[in-house]
Amino acid sequence: MRTVEERISAALAADAEELWNLIRDPHPEVVSNALLNRNFSEDMAVFVVKKKTISAEVLGFLAGDVRFKDSFKLKLALCKNPKTPQRITLALLKFMRIFDLADIAKDQQVNINIRQKIEHMIAERIPSMPLGVKTALAKRASTNILISLLDSGDEKVIATCLESPMLTEGNLFRLINRPVTKPEVIRLIAGHGKWSLGYNVRFALIRNFFTPMNAVNKFIGGMKTNDLKELYSDPKIPSSTKPFIFSELLGRGETVDIGQEEVFDLADDDDDHVSETELQGK
Repeated sequence: MRTVEERISAALAADAEELWNLIRDPHPEVVSNALLNRNFSEDMAVFVVKKKTISAEVLGFLAGDVRFKDSFKLKLALCKNPKTPQRITLALLKFMRIFDLADIAKDQQVNINIRQKIEHMIAERIPSMPLGVKTALAKRASTNILISLLDSGDEKVIATCLESPMLTEGNLFRLINRPVTKPEVIRLIAGHGKWSLGYNVRFALIRNFFTPMNAVNKFIGGMKTNDLKELYSDPKIPSSTKPFIFSELLGRGETVDIGQEEVFDLADDDDDHVSETELQGK
């Protein structure tokens, strides 16, 4: 077996077949020298960029290598590597395709600043996207991109977004409570086979002006009594909903008043305590 020094030296002049073995070498200097070899190819560069042990310095070198300045594969691999310096990744994002951007935005290993930048870039493009692209994007998008797609108002896109495993009940609860959320979104959530079963989602839907009344009436019956009282006293509740809540409470033998919690006086009163001596005498 060759020594490290021999492998470092060989990396500079090796032919293509041997070079593939050398770029797999665990020693960083062997790989660094391999980058300078005239037989070092685009596929080798992509392979090196995907190595988990590769350094930020090597990534920066390959990002500026004129031999591969037109390589989309290398740019994509650099954007996906969390070790690539942020300034380089940000500069390369403009070369990425929309679906590649969506995939990078979902990768939790990628720096959050990069992911937020991508989500902002995609959100800006959504209004001009064809319907088919929006629908396809909804199947692979991150949560924040899904929220932007839901804001687009296209029913097919909304329906596709609601099937995404990236959405949670908490996401939809906040979405329903936003004043800017479109009626189509509220209506489709209210009629969704999965999301309309969530208690918190139902609570939010009852409060929303755009929820169909037949759905509101159905949801009210499954609410806890104290929550119904809270909803009834909420100034944001639609006036058309209040009679249904009142009727449900009346049917339960309840009033619309929110019950007062019983308060106990826990003041340290000597008369209310048994002394340690008394306890020992018992």
